[in-house]
Amino acid sequence: MERIPVKNQDTAHRKLADEAIVVNFTSSFFYNFNPVGAHIWERCDGHHNISQIAGEVAEEFEVSLEEATRDCREFIDGLVAEGLLVWQDGQ
Repeated sequence: MERIPVKNQDTAHRKLADEAIVVNFTSSFFYNFNPVGAHIWERCDGHHNISQIAGEVAEEFEVSLEEATRDCREFIDGLVAEGLLVWQDGQ
């Protein structure tokens, strides 16, 4: 069973063109995600695991699956540490 990243309920976001702005209400910090970060953030919806997200990133941004997996895991782990995402058990 693989864990699935989900947006913390104490956040809000807005997509602007191909970027995203995210607010953490607990810390009052704002985050600006580039197109790759925005793509990953959008997929942290409770339905996609890291493998699925990385596969989409690899295809969309034309990078290797290994690089996409490593970068997605690092980015998502960072967002969990910042309190923007939480882990949910997958099905």
